[in-house]
Amino acid sequence: MTAPQRRAQLADRVQRLEAAAFTLGADVSEVRAAVEQLPAAIRQEILEYTEPVFGEIMAGRATLATKQDLEAFEQRLVDLVENRMGALDAKVDQILAALPAGGTA
Repeated sequence: MTAPQRRAQLADRVQRLEAAAFTLGADVSEVRAAVEQLPAAIRQEILEYTEPVFGEIMAGRATLATKQDLEAFEQRLVDLVENRMGALDAKVDQILAALPAGGTA
């Protein structure tokens, strides 16, 4: 290979490397820009998700449960379970009373 051919080959290789470096530099800058935008994108997603909920709360149409609300709810559940169990106990007593010889078949 002659000197002019080597120079041409080297020039071609340098040109290809420069093109690759330029492309890589553009890709890196795009990645860097995307990473820099990530916190803002996350913040925006959070706001879009929570803003309607907070709007409802502030408008008084939705409220967070207080301790008293939870205690009242618990008491309603206890009352419902006790009423249900009482009704079942009464039904079992009724069935046992209907059986001959004190509940044995």
